[in-house]
Amino acid sequence: MDIVITAKNFEVTDALKEYIEKRLGVLDKFANYIVSVELTMEEQRGRYSGTLVVKVKGQTLTVKATEKDPYILVDEIKDRIKHQMVKYEEKLQDRRA
Repeated sequence: MDIVITAKNFEVTDALKEYIEKRLGVLDKFANYIVSVELTMEEQRGRYSGTLVVKVKGQTLTVKATEKDPYILVDEIKDRIKHQMVKYEEKLQDRRA
């Protein structure tokens, strides 16, 4: 699964990029549903905000968060998108039943 990472007002270090790919690796479980994944991060006045857009079959899931540290931001986004993906998967299984 490829993750498109975009940063505004700061550089994404190799360590941060590796961390993002590792933490969002939880989405590999849902690879059958995912079409694309895009993460946009921005730094303003010492705070980092991020938006993760996951396009799945027939729907787009979006998660936004703001934190003081980019690593904490990635963790927060991961937790939120995992919750949405579980709900999406449950909804699909309910329709099939």
